[in-house]
Amino acid sequence: MNETSAAEAIVVGYDGSRPATVALDWAAREARLRDCELWIVRALDDGRLPRAQYAGADGDTTAQHAVAIHELHRAAEEAKGSGTRVLQVLVYDALAARALNKAATSAALLVLGAPEHSSPTSPALGPTTSACVRTASCPVVVIPLPMQQESASSRPGLVGNAAEKR
Repeated sequence: MNETSAAEAIVVGYDGSRPATVALDWAAREARLRDCELWIVRALDDGRLPRAQYAGADGDTTAQHAVAIHELHRAAEEAKGSGTRVLQVLVYDALAARALNKAATSAALLVLGAPEHSSPTSPALGPTTSACVRTASCPVVVIPLPMQQESASSRPGLVGNAAEKR
């Protein structure tokens, strides 16, 4: 498939989201440190699973796929610009987790982004990440979004760094 065997490659799942972009940045740095190839994997729906009309089913996925492919190419060019050896991989499958696990069958690592949390009761991992963590045949690294800096004045009752007080 390429010059580098999958065992020497880092595979990162990329869907264009902010968590996926953070994961891609981390994976590109790790690939440079390990001097290995980075496989950026984008799973595209192959249309095999039925979709309910009320759930926003769209019979024509051509435009959606074109946008996804454009995002993948853009992300790969940015990663290449940082000196990383990059391979773009499109996997057509109805289930993203299955597609990612297939691409990472014998990879050194599978890297995924952690979802953005909308509330404290949101699950720590989304369904695709959870499935990959449970079923991948290689180590899975889940990259959280960077914590936003909060000033002491924005949090009532807290002065200074909480870590310093421990």
